[in-house]
Amino acid sequence: MGTLSRRLSLYTAILIGAGWLILIYLTWSILPGWGLLREILFWGTLCVAMELFPIALPRGGLITLGFPIIYAALLSSGPVVAGWAAVCGALLGVGLSKRLPLYKVFFNGAQLVLSISAAWVIYRWMGGVLITSGSLAPFLAIIASALAYFLVNTFSVSTAIAFQEKTSPLDMWLVNFKWAMPNYLAQTPLGFLMALIYKWISWWAVLFFLFPLFVAYYAYRLYMDMRRQHLSTIQALAAAVEARDPYTEKHSERMVEYTAATARELGLSMSTAEVIRYAAILHDIGKIGIDDRILGKQNGLTPEEWTKIRKHPGIGKDILTQINSLNKASELVYSHHERYDGKGYPSKLKGEDIPIGARILAVIDAYDAMTSRRPYRPAHSAKEAIDELKEKAGAQFDGKVVEAFLKVLNRHAT
Repeated sequence: MGTLSRRLSLYTAILIGAGWLILIYLTWSILPGWGLLREILFWGTLCVAMELFPIALPRGGLITLGFPIIYAALLSSGPVVAGWAAVCGALLGVGLSKRLPLYKVFFNGAQLVLSISAAWVIYRWMGGVLITSGSLAPFLAIIASALAYFLVNTFSVSTAIAFQEKTSPLDMWLVNFKWAMPNYLAQTPLGFLMALIYKWISWWAVLFFLFPLFVAYYAYRLYMDMRRQHLSTIQALAAAVEARDPYTEKHSERMVEYTAATARELGLSMSTAEVIRYAAILHDIGKIGIDDRILGKQNGLTPEEWTKIRKHPGIGKDILTQINSLNKASELVYSHHERYDGKGYPSKLKGEDIPIGARILAVIDAYDAMTSRRPYRPAHSAKEAIDELKEKAGAQFDGKVVEAFLKVLNRHAT
């Protein structure tokens, strides 16, 4: 845990301690015999099989399809069996397949135990009982307990990642897990059916449910692959622009790095920061529609050429609005040459009327442009660029954005 922050180390230690103490206490209280050990072995084997195929999340962490199996074990055999089955999955499944550090393996096991405990408390509180060969559980108890499991599970992981990245746990949850809630709830009936089949028929009948689980896994995997391909497409578009202008090589990469850090410094939500990130990558996409002779001109531009250059935010917006997922980013691309005093282009927006993302892009774009060599001038020093930003804060640039960006630069310099 040497590389972890003090806050994350403390959180991890508390959660691991709480989870494992609960599991040991529950196990000790019933002193399981061979029958219970056999159930742990069965459900644990299925959990390991599911946990061997984790799916990476966009902002860190992993997700698996062990939930229906853990939930079936909980409804049919109780929290001790479900807890040990989940721990088997964490230790022998994800832990082995991803070769995670030991503290992460124990953290995963502990947070699963806490999730199972929360689900069991809610389930029993709402009148739920262990499923037997002749009993059913209340529908609302099933849904509520599954929701409790999901929230404890995902917020435990989100909090750990948020402490690592120094952001809000809620923002991290919204980016990483909000989309998964309907999928989790949709898997709940499957877990319930597996518990019924286990009690009403036999263990071997449960194995037939592995096929729909792997179908669900494939759907999850496709979704995450689509997100990665989406970002790859965006980066390819940015590379196409930079390939036409060697003087702006790696410009979008630096923009992304600085905008992300500045957005965090300003306390913006992760969803807002994600939009700004896409806009940073693609802010100059409209230059595809500008003549190469203008982009690479060695001397100063004529008024007519400046008029053409100033069309690139509008061209960029027109391109990006054709992609539904980039509609919000297109507004930032369109406005990133506006000035805080209202003298910018293309719409002469002023002050807070300019989207915060566009104000961030304006500051960082100007800094990177000043510190990069251009066809018509050498690069300025970092100090010269910083002095320029300070001088124009409140006029060309939003003062609070300049202040936040300079804090980011200071951290990078130390």
